[in-house]
Amino acid sequence: LKTDCTSVSSLRFHGRDLSKMTPTALCWGGISAALLGGIWYRRRKLEKKLSPHAQGRVEELWRRMSRKESPMVVTRQDAKAFFGDGFGKLSVDAMFSQIDVDHHEEMQKSEWDNFWVHIKEVGYSDASIVEEVNNILNGGAWIDWHDGRHPAHPKKAVSSQSHFKVPE
Repeated sequence: LKTDCTSVSSLRFHGRDLSKMTPTALCWGGISAALLGGIWYRRRKLEKKLSPHAQGRVEELWRRMSRKESPMVVTRQDAKAFFGDGFGKLSVDAMFSQIDVDHHEEMQKSEWDNFWVHIKEVGYSDASIVEEVNNILNGGAWIDWHDGRHPAHPKKAVSSQSHFKVPE
């Protein structure tokens, strides 16, 4: 299929022989499918957004870790200052291994936001996210979110205190 929808070779989609469709019908059918797919994707993405309360708590955690001079980035040093001495290094390592997907030793705000959407997509409720973020804001450790991403030091990472089980 060319992009101008003028020629069709032997194409099959869900068992239908698309080569028997006229190029115009095929083109408009493709456009309709693309539009409907886009609507479905946007709707699905909206359903996975955090509630305003959960988003506010996540933003508060980001604000407390980020420096005022570069609010779109959190470095390992920024995070270590937030988590403190003692087991702070374990929390920093676990957090960065789950969020810093490009491994540049700093978290971008976009990585942070994408992480929380991912956490919502794997099945955590807004209430569970708020509970865990509040624990972290009150001096708790970063947890293993059981989201398919493996934190550094998995044997030492704190498990989710909300007793959340990932749906199988």
